[in-house]
Amino acid sequence: MNDMVIQLALSLMVFSSVFLTIYAIFRFPAQTAPPVHRRFAESVGEIHLTLFENKMISPITSFFVMIASRFSVESIRKRVWQDLNASGNHAGYTVEEYIAVCLMTSCGFGIISILIQMIFANSIVILFAPLLFLVGFYIPLWTLRDSANQRTNRIAKQLPYTLDLISLTMASGASFVEAVDTLIRDNPDEDLNQELQLALNEIKFGSTRANALRNLSDRIPLNTLQSVIAATNQADKLGSPLAAILQTQADMLRVQRSVRAEKLAASASLRILIPSMLILIAVVTLVFSPLLIRFIQGEI
Repeated sequence: MNDMVIQLALSLMVFSSVFLTIYAIFRFPAQTAPPVHRRFAESVGEIHLTLFENKMISPITSFFVMIASRFSVESIRKRVWQDLNASGNHAGYTVEEYIAVCLMTSCGFGIISILIQMIFANSIVILFAPLLFLVGFYIPLWTLRDSANQRTNRIAKQLPYTLDLISLTMASGASFVEAVDTLIRDNPDEDLNQELQLALNEIKFGSTRANALRNLSDRIPLNTLQSVIAATNQADKLGSPLAAILQTQADMLRVQRSVRAEKLAASASLRILIPSMLILIAVVTLVFSPLLIRFIQGEI
């Protein structure tokens, strides 16, 4: 009887804390905005099909999207927005849709925790239910962050060569837009070229080049790219030759990369020093331990 009362009290406490937390988070609706990838795709008649367009599960997914639209934790919403942009967002997810994916994963882990509690019939297991809810919610966020970081690193490696090609094309008489368009046509699958395609689409739909490039730097959290775009916009204002500016920026990026490689090479020798010393001590101990044992036993 006492065990049942304790288990009921624990269940009520966990339920109350989870309910109050959810109520505080989902109390007010949040502002929504479609991603730039979806806006441009819809403007040219392309439709990205995701699980939210699947008619078989649309009653479930629409319910979670409705809940996600009231998810008012601004830090998580901003993180999802940044990582969706940096990862390319090829499926065209909105912030609400991806938060809905997190909520569905969280509910899946919650169901698993309930099943574990039913199988083991232990009141302690229910205390892990909120933890599993959180783990289920953050797994898609961690996956998205990893995808965004990998794509950002690929863009950082590609940037100097892209600047070289744009500079050479402009030096032959093409404008900036023509040079970028030529580069994209030659290799449309590169990550940086995809971002440049979005910038070109913005320009074609009436945005200025400065605003389109500024939006590009907002989508990709890369310091080198942001400095290149700032130099490009500054050259626009001052009337400086853009081809020379881009070539200078490409050379600077290569110098920064070589300096960074030299720093890593210098630090590698220090990092390997401690493992080398431990290996040396282990080898010396292994070689001389029989003699040491015989000396202690008085055989020498």
